[in-house]
Amino acid sequence: MTALLTVDKLSKTYQATNKKAVKDISFTVDHSDIVAFLGLNGAGKTTTLKMILNLVSPDHGKVYFEGKEMTNSNLLLLKNTGVLLEGSRNMFWSLSPIENFIYWGGQRGLSRKEAEHNGLQLLKKFGLWDKKDTTITSLSRGMQQIVGICCAMIAQPKLLILDEPTLGLDLKSAQIVINILKELSADGVGVLITTHQLGFAQKVAQKILLINQGELVFSDNMKESLVRLNKWTILEFTLSQSLTAKEKEKISTYCNLTKKQADRYQLEVKCQNDLPKVLQLLGELPISQVQTKKRNLEDIFEYYTGEE
Repeated sequence: MTALLTVDKLSKTYQATNKKAVKDISFTVDHSDIVAFLGLNGAGKTTTLKMILNLVSPDHGKVYFEGKEMTNSNLLLLKNTGVLLEGSRNMFWSLSPIENFIYWGGQRGLSRKEAEHNGLQLLKKFGLWDKKDTTITSLSRGMQQIVGICCAMIAQPKLLILDEPTLGLDLKSAQIVINILKELSADGVGVLITTHQLGFAQKVAQKILLINQGELVFSDNMKESLVRLNKWTILEFTLSQSLTAKEKEKISTYCNLTKKQADRYQLEVKCQNDLPKVLQLLGELPISQVQTKKRNLEDIFEYYTGEE
């Protein structure tokens, strides 16, 4: 089956700073995919999204939507894509949410009735029905973000591109976003998200793309990558005094030992059959605290970016 969105070796250098912002980025977003596009500030995420949307021209590389090239003529992509870019106003701030829904729905070919219905249904899910006639400027930052998400989803697009969708949202609203995105995925919509909130990404995404200094350094299925990361038992423990060289040597026979801070250590048991022996050795140490640890998306992010 042809991918919904295909990005093929996109690159971009900004001449003013001579900075290569993006270097040969390639990935796909399939129907029903929820893909989290992650990276530090300045890594190239927003530049990549703008090249996909033809807001920035790539130096080279191509963009395909449902198998058709969109690099320099992206009308088909835009007709079928809902977009929320961070800092971008995809709504008129002097208008109310319902007025924005009518306008943007009309731009996407919806009747006034369809636009009102779709927009108000979304506002209901977020618990903002009573704000439908309030001007955008009078809403809180989080409420404005919700209305922006609703505007992006108003025409029920095949592809949804969201740049920092949970910015300014409380926990309840963020969970509603997760639920809605999963509903859209179940209906065949492809979703591409950028976010700095790794907990949100781990809850919602099926695939992870990690960009660092303009290069794609990690691309994998979320669930499978976490299973591989956690194939070994990981223990973290704190001692009342530092390990001796002899104690380190004995423990390292059965596991990978890493000093994290002062007298706090982490170990990975290489073989499950060795776990009883490792626990026996730990029982001989002056341990003040011990706990098991599961690796998560933050560990992947830290490994590939060098940032905690």
